[in-house]
Amino acid sequence: MLVIAGDQSSGKSSVVEAIAGVPLPRSDGTACTRCPTEVRMRTQPPPSPPPMQPPGGKGAADSPAGPDAAGGAAGKDAANDAAAAGQHHSAWKCHIKLCRDYDSDGKPLAKKPREELFCTVADKAHVAAAVSAAQAVLLNPRAVEGAPAAAFVPPELGGSRPSHRPTYAEKLRALGNPASYELAFTPNKVVLEINGVEADLTIVDLPGIIHDHPQGRHLVEVVERMVKQALAPAHHIIAMALPAGLDPETRAIRLWAREVDPEGRRSIGIITKPDHIPEDAFISCSKLIKLVGARGTPPAAGSGAADGHLRLGYYVVKNPSQEQLAAGISFEQARASEASYFAAHKHWRPATAAPALARRVGATALRDGLSALLVEQIEAQLPDMRRAAREQLEAVRAELAGMPPAITDAPRKLVKLLWRVADTLDAHAQGDSRVGKCAFYQLTTASYRAYGKAAMRSMPAFLVGTTLISALSKSDKAMYDIADPAAVAAAAATTAAAGGGKGTAAPQQQQLQQTWDEGELQLAKLGPPLLGKNAPTIETDADAHAALVDNEAVQRLLEAHLFPDGHMTLAEVTDEVLRERLGRELPGFCPYTAMEELLRRFKGQWREQAEACLLEVAAAAHELAGRTVVEHFSRYPEGARAVGAALSRHVEGLVDATGRRLEQLLGMEAADVYTADTAHLRQLQAAFLARLKRAYVRPVRLDSREQDEVDALVSQLASYGARFPSFECAFLAQPTPVDDELHMAAACLAYFKVAFKLVQDQVPLTIRSTLLGRLGARRDLEAALQREVSDVAAVTHTRSHAQAAGGGGRPGGAAAAVR
Repeated sequence: MLVIAGDQSSGKSSVVEAIAGVPLPRSDGTACTRCPTEVRMRTQPPPSPPPMQPPGGKGAADSPAGPDAAGGAAGKDAANDAAAAGQHHSAWKCHIKLCRDYDSDGKPLAKKPREELFCTVADKAHVAAAVSAAQAVLLNPRAVEGAPAAAFVPPELGGSRPSHRPTYAEKLRALGNPASYELAFTPNKVVLEINGVEADLTIVDLPGIIHDHPQGRHLVEVVERMVKQALAPAHHIIAMALPAGLDPETRAIRLWAREVDPEGRRSIGIITKPDHIPEDAFISCSKLIKLVGARGTPPAAGSGAADGHLRLGYYVVKNPSQEQLAAGISFEQARASEASYFAAHKHWRPATAAPALARRVGATALRDGLSALLVEQIEAQLPDMRRAAREQLEAVRAELAGMPPAITDAPRKLVKLLWRVADTLDAHAQGDSRVGKCAFYQLTTASYRAYGKAAMRSMPAFLVGTTLISALSKSDKAMYDIADPAAVAAAAATTAAAGGGKGTAAPQQQQLQQTWDEGELQLAKLGPPLLGKNAPTIETDADAHAALVDNEAVQRLLEAHLFPDGHMTLAEVTDEVLRERLGRELPGFCPYTAMEELLRRFKGQWREQAEACLLEVAAAAHELAGRTVVEHFSRYPEGARAVGAALSRHVEGLVDATGRRLEQLLGMEAADVYTADTAHLRQLQAAFLARLKRAYVRPVRLDSREQDEVDALVSQLASYGARFPSFECAFLAQPTPVDDELHMAAACLAYFKVAFKLVQDQVPLTIRSTLLGRLGARRDLEAALQREVSDVAAVTHTRSHAQAAGGGGRPGGAAAAVR
């Protein structure tokens, strides 16, 4: 492959035209300078027969009087001449294609699409317009999206495309001026396949090297990357377009070529625009003639190509002038003008008398030399090509030898593999040790436990004085491995000692142990032995509230013991709930709507934790499903893709169904207040009321002597008709200013404790039943695969039916899935 590169306006397009014999768009600002053009020249004519001429020949068809106007022998001669002319022109064809190997950001596509035919040109005069239109399509990827590329073929090509509609020109004009195109440059290329030429060559014309751009320096770097990428392959011959009169060694293309070809073994120089050197500039002309005539000699070992001459030497071509281009000079006229220039030049005429130099002057010599050079390169690389082909052939044979025997009953094989997948999934979901490690089962169990912990931390809690009272005790949290208070106290004691805390943690730990067991936290007793030297001083209700909200050490302690992360104070119950709902109630009566509002404050929070648990289990199920498909379908990539996609949708369907069931379950709990276990609810409510009132009244602790005296007084009260089973009952019977709030808080704690016992199991059970219980269902997997593969219904039919459906063509459905 020949890669032509050079600075912008270095004459590259003229070189390509001279070699390929076709005109290219070369006006300033057109897309030809903004994307590569690959020209594939072949000497053989296209295999398709020439198009048929209409009866009577072209002359008769074009006659205003119709076919009969050209009668007799003259009409026959005209028809024969036209047919011969049509056969002559049919030997030359140019198929213009679009090669889109990169996205709009210039990044290579993972899977390269086929080249798309843009149009076929039979008239060389139409090539430039067709190439401009093709490049405009590549430079406007978003504007042309959704429309066929052929819709942008210029209308002037209608003569070579009878089916072309003039309305297509509207789409081409809609792309606007080249200056307004979406992309300044693109590595996607226009391909010209030319049949019926004089030499077999493949040429790549790259965008001209630029050193500045109005839109920014990054576009200069884009062109540089594009050019360097094309120069790098070792089998590419680098043709450098170098304007005469400029030192070749100072050109960027010479530097980049030397980087990839330091010895100059595959680089060739093409001197353009020799007429820019005045004929009377004897020294400059002599230097140029000497450069072209001196084919580089192999330098000494290790010296590279330091003499500046390339091993493959230089050629010189005469480009048409701007005036000639504007006048529409043809290829033949350009070659005649070039020959006349060198023949009449007082320096080039005597120099070309030498056969060696004459073979390097002019476009014809360049084309012949490049064609011979490509043949030499191919012959030199042929042994390596053959060796690489043999290695690839051996690799393919080894791969074929390692393949399993051909499948004779695709539907049955697919069902068998599918059932293996189903059984493996079911075994993992049920924790069957026969599948080996129960990592998946343990992972889902950990998700359930995480859900339980998160749900516990969303339970209600009330701050009464300096005591935080929650609904769950230590026994309620036993299954969740909460931190051991003794261990926490010991660690805190170590921290306190290191931080200068006074005292020991043992007495504090002993007192807090009892309250932690009951689900209470006495904040006033959390001093430096437990929280370190920066422990807050908690003496009042406000101190306790501030510590719960702002102190990180207290919050870590709450998290370690699964205490709720939020709470309400009695003042908040009074101000935000009770007072706002007081209506016509007589004194001593509490509106039930206030109780409902208090419960509503804490309802609905379990939904978030349940959804998070479901997402974790669903992610694990997807991962397990993908791994299982790969395990059983590793030898059948088509089947792995089909079954993997079907199984993914199957899991998603189960996840959606589980989500709906959880929403129904938690929606019922959030929308209503009900429990049938009223006896247990009353017991819990009485116990919570006692704890709340104790925390509010803060009774003095009695020693044994004082306790005996109090018990005696309680016994005396019985003689006056005030019978209390114990001092505790008498203590709780005394009224307080916040009795209504305490009763509401006790009822709230009791209700949520009952509700939590139900929900903490129902959420995991729903996930296990609806998602994991059906994850490995054979029939469900078969149904999912049937929806994925249109004709996989043969899976559940007989073998004969599958063979009849497959016929003799390409296997589909089950047959394709086990390929």
